[in-house]
This record gives sequence, structure tokens and C-alpha cells, in this order.
Amino acid sequence: MIRTTIAASVLLLCGSAYAADNPALKKCMDSANTTADMVNCNAKQTKVQDDRLNRAYKTALAAQEGARKQQLQDVQRLWIKYRDANCAFAGSATGGTIDQVNGTGCVLDMTQTRAQELEDLVGP
Repeated sequence: MIRTTIAASVLLLCGSAYAADNPALKKCMDSANTTADMVNCNAKQTKVQDDRLNRAYKTALAAQEGARKQQLQDVQRLWIKYRDANCAFAGSATGGTIDQVNGTGCVLDMTQTRAQELEDLVGP
């Protein structure tokens, strides 16, 4: 139990900042007993944010014209590669099991941030 508490504390300090703004993630993390539970919490919320990102991308893409449409497609492909590489790096920092939590937290945070960026392209 102490190990879980320490892992959750580390997550809050260097992992998903999104947990503070997301009651569902916070509730899930508060009830997590293992690293696998925490990874699953991040994965569930990443699915929610990925769906949001995909909707925002489609809307933003439809709002672009001419070369801007292709530019957005190119940028999005590069962003996905960057997110995956960045989070793989973040998820391999210590060689311990907390890396899994930090890696999935990174994917969650970056996906949520990108979804917001795409939503901001077209406004409310």
C-alpha cells in the first residue's frame, strides 16, 4: 500500500497534470492499487481525449482551405510521431514500473493538450 501511495505521489508530481482537472481520472487513480491499475486509468482517459482529438481534428481540417489543409495533415502526422517518441522517452526514465505510469500519463497529457489546440483553431 505504501508503494502505491508513493507511486501515486510521483504521478501527481511528474506525471499527469490532467488528473487535477479530471474528476474521473482522479477517482480512478485514488482507487488504483497497482501500477497496472494506474496505467489503465490513464488509458481510459486517453481514449476519451483521443476521441475528442479526432473530432477536433476533423472539424479543424474541414475549416481549412487549399494548402492549409495539407499543412494541417502534415503537422498532425508529425505531432503523432513526436508525441509517441516523447512519451516513450518519458516512459523509460528510471527503468522502474513507474515509467509505465509516466509514459501513459504523458500520452494522456499531450493528447488532451493537442485536442485543445485543434479546438482553438476553429473557435467555439
